[in-house]
Amino acid sequence: MSGDGARLREISARLREIAAELDGEGASDEQAAALAAEAAGLSAEAVEEANRRAREAAEDRELPG
Repeated sequence: MSGDGARLREISARLREIAAELDGEGASDEQAAALAAEAAGLSAEAVEEANRRAREAAEDRELPG
């Protein structure tokens, strides 16, 4: 499960990089659109991973000790 946390940290770091790139004035409209699409994909991946981890945690609580 530590690998899962590492992936979420990677996603978070990349999203911060994308935000910084979009805040700058150097990105063209085409580049901004590509960065926004990448951010959307990464955000969806992060949500899926968080939901998966929540399901696993709930299943672990339901298992008899």
